[in-house]
Amino acid sequence: MTVDQLTTFLHRRFGQLAGGYPEATRWLARRLTTDQFNGLPLTGLIGLLLLTGMILSEVAENIVNAEPMVQVDAQFTHWLFQGRTSKLSQLFYGITWFGSFYMTIGVTLIGSGVLLWYRQRRHAVILWLMLGGVSLLVQICKRTLHRPRPHRVAYYPETGFSFPSGHSATALILYGLLAYWLIRRFRTTTGRVMVGAGAVSLILAVGFSRIYLGVHFLSDVLGGYLLGIGWLIVGIVLTEWQRTRYPSDTL
Repeated sequence: MTVDQLTTFLHRRFGQLAGGYPEATRWLARRLTTDQFNGLPLTGLIGLLLLTGMILSEVAENIVNAEPMVQVDAQFTHWLFQGRTSKLSQLFYGITWFGSFYMTIGVTLIGSGVLLWYRQRRHAVILWLMLGGVSLLVQICKRTLHRPRPHRVAYYPETGFSFPSGHSATALILYGLLAYWLIRRFRTTTGRVMVGAGAVSLILAVGFSRIYLGVHFLSDVLGGYLLGIGWLIVGIVLTEWQRTRYPSDTL
């Protein structure tokens, strides 16, 4: 069968389907349109959210069942500990504060102040809701899995359970959401790339610092990122929804 024949066949079959199930066909067409956010963009984000949840579930199951991922965690932590230096430890100790509670609250307060100054109240509400949601889910996961931290290689004492990394989750949702809003505001490709690259670099640096300092395992950071991605998707969906519903209240 040639490409033209295949195209004709698919077109005919789609026409038959549309004729037999008009409502379902229109619904599917709306889900796949690129003309508006609640079409293909929203469909893709929902699919990514489901995929993120499945991967997070798989990571948690690996940890509970002590599967190969746990061995990778131990080996990677040991490898970093063997090569740890005083100067790099001090550097990453400073970087890790960008995901700490006090820094998060500080950045969120400053960000909220800027948003309120520009009369973006709904964006400020979204920011606080996403941070509250991810923080709550991190604590639920920690108290459910009870995974101990790698205390023997810790650069400084840290309390609480290990999985997932709250610093990593918080950094991803906070800097990721702020970066998304800034990217939407910039009109030049250079500005958007710089903002995106800066946010990604900071998020990755915070996550790596947790492993390098020996207060989290690799899978803890991965779990934190997955949680952060899930809440970031929710934040983006809420942002675009309110942009559609309240066109005057946009960045």
